Amino acid sequence: MIDLRQLRALCAIAEHGSVAAAARALDWSQPTVSHHLAGLGRATGAVVVESSAAGTSLTTAGRLWLPHASAIVDRADRALVEVAATLESGRRTVRFGVFPTAAARLLPGLVAALDAAGLVPDITEGELDVLHSALDRLELDAAVVYAAPGSPRHGGRRSGSGVTRTPLFTEHFSLVVPSLHPLAGSAAVRLAELSGERWVVGTLDDDPVDVAFRSAAVQAGFEPLLGPRSDDYRVVVEYVAAGLGLAFVPELAVPVGRDDLVVVEVEGPVLAREVSLATAPTLAPELRELMVRALA
Repeated sequence: MIDLRQLRALCAIAEHGSVAAAARALDWSQPTVSHHLAGLGRATGAVVVESSAAGTSLTTAGRLWLPHASAIVDRADRALVEVAATLESGRRTVRFGVFPTAAARLLPGLVAALDAAGLVPDITEGELDVLHSALDRLELDAAVVYAAPGSPRHGGRRSGSGVTRTPLFTEHFSLVVPSLHPLAGSAAVRLAELSGERWVVGTLDDDPVDVAFRSAAVQAGFEPLLGPRSDDYRVVVEYVAAGLGLAFVPELAVPVGRDDLVVVEVEGPVLAREVSLATAPTLAPELRELMVRALA
């Protein structure tokens, strides 16, 4: 059985480079550090550290253990803090992540639901890679995420890290044009009619939304002309309002109450992405259901 002290010893060696320095950092004796490192080696079936004149370093087995050890030690330390804080305040903190374009529309209802249930929300806004990494490290209890256009749905899927995805809704992309654009008064347009227009797109050529859009445009008979670039949809819509191009914007990011922008319907298949609630394996099922109801 793995002992948490074995993992703390390994992390201390990785950080400080010697048994003596690790012992000082942990406020243990050197024999205690060596004892726990040897115990982890026995559990692993291979020694996890090796000593030389330069100090003590991790073996291949130790390096394989290190990210797991760091995550487990961090989670244990946070658990102590969170349990103590919950017992003192009577309110549990729920750490929730959301991608920026969804925050304004989804957070008010979610925060209200958590507050009504006696929970304290701790909100993190970040892009998908940040949210997924935080979930894998159990630094978040749950997060709203999305699958890129054309990707399969992930409803109910449990990943290797134990994260479960529950479908919330399908978010369509809307065509946003300046209010003075000739198409602004159209009830609907075909994608082929947009040949020759400039487009505001993301900063990366492999952005999944832009890749899907370019593919649809090519099928409609034209190669999009690229204008300004931004990954922030707030900036994207300002570029559109300034007449610098058209853009497909996700529904959650479409601005409301503006007279300088118009949303125009596009006939036929449109861009869409599946939005889901991703939850860590440590989140209670009843809390996941509360979140799903508040978000859906």
